[in-house]
Amino acid sequence: MLIDTPRARVPLRPGQFTHLDLPPQARLRGLAGQTWITFDHDRRDIVLGPGDEFVADTAAHAIACALRADGEAELMVTA
Repeated sequence: MLIDTPRARVPLRPGQFTHLDLPPQARLRGLAGQTWITFDHDRRDIVLGPGDEFVADTAAHAIACALRADGEAELMVTA
């Protein structure tokens, strides 16, 4: 899926992985559930809950998914 917009809500179902190509300073905000995010060539893993935010310091490719197998999550991505 290609989302080319300055702001997108990304629903994540259990077992679904979403690939994100993020520009520098992209903001990721947890809206619902728990979201696990990992970045290519970066040892950090990020877990966002509702209200938690993370700002990418450089352009990055990320993979996001719902952390819990029994629950959905939702993520807001702002470029």
